[in-house]
Amino acid sequence: MDETLFPHLCAAPAPGFATLADQAAAAEAWETPRWAIAAILDVEIMTAAILDPCCGAGALTVAAEDYGYEVLAMDLYDWGFSARTGVDFLTLKTADLPERFQGGDFTVLMNPPFSRACEFVDRAHALGARKIVCFQRLAWRESGRRRAWWDARPPARVWLCGDRAHTWLFTIPPQDRKGGRFMPTAWFVWERGHKGAEIGGTIWRNKS
Repeated sequence: MDETLFPHLCAAPAPGFATLADQAAAAEAWETPRWAIAAILDVEIMTAAILDPCCGAGALTVAAEDYGYEVLAMDLYDWGFSARTGVDFLTLKTADLPERFQGGDFTVLMNPPFSRACEFVDRAHALGARKIVCFQRLAWRESGRRRAWWDARPPARVWLCGDRAHTWLFTIPPQDRKGGRFMPTAWFVWERGHKGAEIGGTIWRNKS
């Protein structure tokens, strides 16, 4: 079982939610598997500065910092993790960002809500990100309803997770994590200046 940042999850639910569990379900707050984070950081070189716009309990931020990156973490909700909270990434303007992130030399590394993933990618492009690295269910790419969106924004690379991701709402403590959801997932990568065909690859829990 992957480790979790559950000890950080000590905040009160936002107004309108009876519990953190209700808030997590509404926010589609599924924790990114640690092995999948390490695997993408091993194969993709990020810019020195990374923006994590929906950091949740901090799994992506902590891992990227462990790899030596400078990370600006933010979230719409306060999950008890040390981050800028109350920030709606979908309405964020370049002027709202620290100067370090206003020149376009940054990566957006994220696992956004599935239902709003296209909007998160569009906002990252609008903010001028040099690179966008987005974790999602593979079904995101399969929908004919999103075909026009994908045709207009082809990624540079797609890294299929060869081992299906075991995802949990990150409000569920380790001792209660039984069953869960195994699903096909991938990292989708956009990079400024990329031309040519989309490249595909596979990453695994174990490298050998």
